[in-house]
Amino acid sequence: MIETSKDLLFVTLAFCVIWLTVFLCWLLYYLMAAVRDAEIIMRRVREAVETIDHLAHVVHDKVERSAASFTLAAQAAKEIIGWAMAQRRAASEEPRPRRRKKAEAEDEE
Repeated sequence: MIETSKDLLFVTLAFCVIWLTVFLCWLLYYLMAAVRDAEIIMRRVREAVETIDHLAHVVHDKVERSAASFTLAAQAAKEIIGWAMAQRRAASEEPRPRRRKKAEAEDEE
């Protein structure tokens, strides 16, 4: 079977090619597993970012609507406060009857 050193060289080269093929298959398998894991991680990150984006839009819409409502409520509060201050000024400008002291009121009775 092995008659010359050339035959031994070919057997050794064939053995090395087999091991090289096994190593490359093993390397390719782990490379594909790593790419698959990276793709799964990217999908989860993408879903998380989309969820955060959706949440940001919801919060923005709610804040925008509440700001419009708050403006209306602030305007109403301003009007009510203005009316109350006007009533207070009018009441303070009217002459009030003087209160008599307790002792004077008892003397008159």
